[in-house]
Amino acid sequence: MAINVKRIGHVGFLVSDFERSFKFYTEAIGCTVTHRTKRPDGSESAFLRFDEDHHNIVIGTAPPGVDVSMDGQPVRLIQQIALEVESRDEFLRALAHLRSKGVEPVSGPLVHGIEGGGNAGGSGSRSFYFLDPDGNRLEIFCDGMKIPNGEQFPRAEYEEAVRAYDPAWNPVS
Repeated sequence: MAINVKRIGHVGFLVSDFERSFKFYTEAIGCTVTHRTKRPDGSESAFLRFDEDHHNIVIGTAPPGVDVSMDGQPVRLIQQIALEVESRDEFLRALAHLRSKGVEPVSGPLVHGIEGGGNAGGSGSRSFYFLDPDGNRLEIFCDGMKIPNGEQFPRAEYEEAVRAYDPAWNPVS
C-alpha cells in the first residue's frame, strides 16, 4: 500500500519581512491574493494562487526576532509541503497507511474553513499534518475549492452566506 499523491498542492514559507515577501509573490511572481490576515499580535499570513486553486503558496510571519533569510538559523524556512490526493477515499487511505507505518498526525484530520468551524478564508479542504524524520511538516489534503480565473473569493453569490458564519471576515484584511 502506498499514498497516491496527485501533486504537490501548495508550499508554505515563514518569512522575515512579510510585506517584502507579499510584494515579491504578488508583484514579481504574479500571484493573486485569495486571503490575507493580520492578527492582533502583528503577525500576518496570506493565501496566494496562480490559477483557480484556492492557494498554491502560503506565506506567514516568522517568529519574533528570527530572520529566516540568514544561513544557520534553527528555524525552518519551509512551513509545510502539502501533498494533494484525488479524493476522500485516497485521503483516508493515506491516513491509514501512515498510521500503519507508525506516523501519527501532529494536527487533524480536519476541514479548513467554515465547514470545519474555522474562518471564512479557508479552502474547505480536508487535511492532516505530520512530520518527516527530520521534523519537516507535511500535509495530505483533498477537496480544496477552485476559484475560476478572474473571479474573486468568495464569489458574490455566496459571500453573504459566508459572512453569516464569520461576520468579522474581510477577504483581504
